[in-house]
Amino acid sequence: MMKLGCSVHDILGSSIYDNIKYVGEAGFDSIFLLWNDSMDTEEVMATAKNFNIAVESFHAPFVNYNSIWEEGNLGDRETEKIKKCIRVAAEYDVKTVVSHVVSDINAPLTSNLGLCRFGKIVIEAEKYGVKLAFENTEYTRHLALVFSAFDSPLFCYDAGHEHCFTPGVDHMAMFGKRLGFLHLHDNLGMNKSFRASHDDDLHRIPFDGDMDWKKVLGSIKKVAYGGSLMLECDPGHDMPLYGGLSAKEYYTKTYAAAKKLAEMYAEL
Repeated sequence: MMKLGCSVHDILGSSIYDNIKYVGEAGFDSIFLLWNDSMDTEEVMATAKNFNIAVESFHAPFVNYNSIWEEGNLGDRETEKIKKCIRVAAEYDVKTVVSHVVSDINAPLTSNLGLCRFGKIVIEAEKYGVKLAFENTEYTRHLALVFSAFDSPLFCYDAGHEHCFTPGVDHMAMFGKRLGFLHLHDNLGMNKSFRASHDDDLHRIPFDGDMDWKKVLGSIKKVAYGGSLMLECDPGHDMPLYGGLSAKEYYTKTYAAAKKLAEMYAEL
């Protein structure tokens, strides 16, 4: 069976440290972390090591991603944040950093300046020997442009984003040859207005939405993906559904879904 992983942070009233423990107790092999400057990286990494859980990747900060494409100091600062995330990953032997290239429906147009800044990020990853994986979000054109400009970045396939932001766009057909990481979570698809919205990005546990998981897993298997089945579930996006669970119960339920996905994948 493939290795199973999930994102970990402070949820449902429990600290990230307790939740790393619960993830290990549930049965997961690995995790990924939403890295930021305020994180006590040393303590978090030590906790994961203590519970024998591999940290596969950091997710770079993403609050101001769009500024990278725009004039101004904010874009420069955001570029430096992602570069720092890469350096910290290298320091702690975390093999992969996942990054958006754009975020939000009100994204700016692509620009030469943005491409230059992403070039600096790519060079930083190459310099420190960290794999850089860009994921699909609300718009595909920014991602396609970055992939056309740089050879080394990998693709992080976010199946949930595709379902609710860009239904009908087959990102695996476009970028599957570069697949290096997964973000798997469920939702109810795009809203009736047919306009992408963060409110639709529910980050539910697989099988708690209406995604066609056989189709998703089939597209992954076509490219002979050899990495972990990595879930990116977050109860904070849908508290009416998960608010009654403890963090331990939540990760136990998440692991059961991950195991079912792995079994489906093996049968394809």
